[in-house]
Amino acid sequence: MAPGTGTPEPGGMTSRELLESVRRICLELPIVGIDIVEVAPAFDSADITAILANRVVLEALSAIAKRRSGEAYSPAQNLLDR
Repeated sequence: MAPGTGTPEPGGMTSRELLESVRRICLELPIVGIDIVEVAPAFDSADITAILANRVVLEALSAIAKRRSGEAYSPAQNLLDR
């Protein structure tokens, strides 16, 4: 759930589903850009959305680096936990 957005939608992806999707996409496709939008800290007193957006960027960059390194990987692997 991402409460800090201008247009919250019920029934959307969970944080875990989002991170897994970002990881899989960035591991399997030649990503050339990423954009994080609709993060509105004024609507989120606990910074949940900003923290999730930060994690999305970290997952994307980690997956892109892993893909470009040529090392074997599993899309289910959490790339930030070692």
